[in-house]
Amino acid sequence: MSNQVEVISEQYSSRSAALPVVREAQKHYKEAKRATIQVMADLRRLQDGGVHLLYGERNFATWAEATFEGLSAGNVKQLTRAGEIALELERHGRLNLRKPEGIGTTGLRELSVISNEYGVDKMIEIFDTAKGMVEDGKEIAGTTVKAAMHLLMPPAAEPRVEVPAALQEDDGDDEDEVVQSELQERISHIQDLLWDVGEDAMGQAAFVEAMQEMQRLGRMLSGKGTAEDAEWLERGR
Repeated sequence: MSNQVEVISEQYSSRSAALPVVREAQKHYKEAKRATIQVMADLRRLQDGGVHLLYGERNFATWAEATFEGLSAGNVKQLTRAGEIALELERHGRLNLRKPEGIGTTGLRELSVISNEYGVDKMIEIFDTAKGMVEDGKEIAGTTVKAAMHLLMPPAAEPRVEVPAALQEDDGDDEDEVVQSELQERISHIQDLLWDVGEDAMGQAAFVEAMQEMQRLGRMLSGKGTAEDAEWLERGR
């Protein structure tokens, strides 16, 4: 088995030499993402307007496949679903389709699922929550939307958390306060993890950990926690 040797081109002899090309590639990448969202919205407008009927075609996806080279009917359906969300975000003042920024295509697809199941109002609420989870200049990705969905569904209630029966003792008042504090620490930790959610490996890991933490917390609050969950609750971070 031979060792693979990586050779750096003379054109990229240093980072400073490569930087102009890197920046140009980043520019093209941003333009491509922007154009993709705009195409999604354009296709949805055409579908909603029934343009395919003018050409004697009853099915929009079939018409678009024949009209736009390289598109398949299956892809058209996916694009128009995401395009519907882009148009709704624009109608609600959340997105400017002349220069779409702040959300990626995976985020639009996840919002499409939410809109289909829970309606436009809930979709907008999820979008606003997801936007608050990312840093300025960062895009809302699919994982961010999922994290916002888990945070809001079902809606979090503010009343005092019930102490699981398994954790109650005879001197209930003191124990109650301790458990309340531990639960609050866990909730705060979950919120911290959600802030780290993103498309990279670390962001994906943060999402997985946050979901596991919320599952444990849900079991504890419903009184169905295991011994492992109880130990998790007692461990401070």
